[in-house]
Amino acid sequence: MKKFEDIKMVVVKWYDARFFPGTYTKEACKDHNMCLFESLGYIIAKDKTTVRIAAERNNEGEYRDITLIPTGSILFIRKLFPRNNRNNKPRNNKEIKVKK
Repeated sequence: MKKFEDIKMVVVKWYDARFFPGTYTKEACKDHNMCLFESLGYIIAKDKTTVRIAAERNNEGEYRDITLIPTGSILFIRKLFPRNNRNNKPRNNKEIKVKK
C-alpha cells in the first residue's frame, strides 16, 4: 500500500457525454456540445481505459467519493502542489501524460 503522503492531489480536465432529449434537425445538432469538466481529487489508479480519483482520503488508506473518468476523454492531468512555506509562492504544477 502507498504511504499517505505518496498519493498525489490532481486536477483532471476532461470531456463528459451529454444527453439532449427531444427532436432536432441535423443543423441544430451542431449547437450541442460535450461538457468540459475539471475534477479535483487524489489519484488512486489509472490504466488504458479509466482514471480513478477520490475526493477524500483518510489515514487508514480508505477513500471516499470516487470518480471514474474515461481515459480517452481526458485533456490533461495536472499534479497540484502545496505552496512553498518559505516564500508562499505556488510550486510549478506538472502535467501527467495519459496513454490513450
